[in-house]
Amino acid sequence: QASLAQAPFCPGAVSRLRLWQLWQMAPVKFDDIPKVANEVLNDDYQTSGYVFKAKQKTNWADAVINTQVDIFADKACSTPAKLAWKLPSPFGVSAFNIDKLEIDKAGKFKLEASSDKAYPGLKVDCKSDLADVGKIVIGCHYTGLKNASVKLETKATKPQDF
Repeated sequence: QASLAQAPFCPGAVSRLRLWQLWQMAPVKFDDIPKVANEVLNDDYQTSGYVFKAKQKTNWADAVINTQVDIFADKACSTPAKLAWKLPSPFGVSAFNIDKLEIDKAGKFKLEASSDKAYPGLKVDCKSDLADVGKIVIGCHYTGLKNASVKLETKATKPQDF
């Protein structure tokens, strides 16, 4: 290292130094490769009308509330708002997180909860519409094995249909 840092300035010395820095970088995580494309493709974008969005972090267990109100909405919709809460440790219980509790303008609910406290390297998550028990989806993501990642997602009432 000392010989690279003390090398006289020339294009070859700069490229050797840069090569040494690249060699010391951490390996790439394969989940990071499609991350930018997934964000562009999977994010919800407003394509018509006007929307007012607000995000507020509270002092109550670091809860976050997101509010979305459609401005100049249809006359058929009397409450053109969507509310979403994120509760990192609901009611002081740090064993699980409520990642999303949402009420949309149609009055439908969504719940997403997760926990990474069950076992080291294991993340368990649950998704529900809070209307039908048959639609509850349970997922597990285990990263405790070297150079491996194991994911499983299934319906809670029919685990054989994974």
